[in-house]
This record gives sequence, C-alpha cells and structure tokens, in this order.
Amino acid sequence: MTSHHVSKSGVAYPDDLVLLKRIYDQVCEERGIIPGSPEASELAVQAMRLFSAGIFDEDTIGRRLRHS
Repeated sequence: MTSHHVSKSGVAYPDDLVLLKRIYDQVCEERGIIPGSPEASELAVQAMRLFSAGIFDEDTIGRRLRHS
C-alpha cells in the first residue's frame, strides 16, 4: 500500500500539488479562465499562498479561490 503524504507544514509534496492542481482546474473551468493566461497565473499564485499560509482543506481553498 502506498502512503500518501499531505503536508501540514506548508511545504507542498506531490500529493499536495495534485490537490492544488485539481482545485485550480475546477476553478478555472467554473470561472472561464484560460489556462496559461495572466488570470490563471494569478489564481495559481493565490492557491499557493493559501496553502503556504496553512490552509490545507480542499473545500476551503476552493471556496476562497472562487470568491477572490
């Protein structure tokens, strides 16, 4: 069985990046943001800032990105 590590320290591990990418993709689709656009880049920065600030919950990150 593979152990999946999810950070509680603000350091993004591979599983954390998968989570952040999933949230990013969902929010881009919902808001009609084109991946690679300046708006998409800003969304990615915001996601990483939330994560680095200690917010690790998928729903919370998604909700904050949707309302930013």
